[in-house]
Amino acid sequence: MFELDIETLKEQGLQLVDTAKKTAIDLAGKGKSQLDLLNQKSRLSKAQRQLGALVYSLHKSGEENQPLVDRYIAAIDEVEQAIADIKAKMTPAEVEQAEQAEDTAAEEPAVEEPAEEAEEPVEEEPIAPRGETKTCPVCQAEIDADALFCNHCGAQL
Repeated sequence: MFELDIETLKEQGLQLVDTAKKTAIDLAGKGKSQLDLLNQKSRLSKAQRQLGALVYSLHKSGEENQPLVDRYIAAIDEVEQAIADIKAKMTPAEVEQAEQAEDTAAEEPAVEEPAEEAEEPVEEEPIAPRGETKTCPVCQAEIDADALFCNHCGAQL
């Protein structure tokens, strides 16, 4: 027969628990980094769309507001720097894995919802005729009724 050494078994068990804990923390950290990267990329995409909408709105109204455009560009630069910082903390394999996950999500076809019977028509806001204006809720400036951004303070409408 063999003799059980309780202390040795206890020590080995504690080592296994410690190893498992370190592995779990490492995996959680990698997952958080990948999630942070995806969130920052989403913020970047949204900021780029907003900048495009602002530039279009300014062009359409025949106005220029370079300081406002510069603020949007600076915001985009900050998000791009945050992405670079996150990637610098990740291994190349982790970065590649996160980008593959993002590409896979983008390639998946949209799931079509089954048509509901007797759908009510969606009422859309009519496009304002040229020349109509509205007031910015932030700075009270008069702007085109169909503007997405205020040309004076930059507030999203």
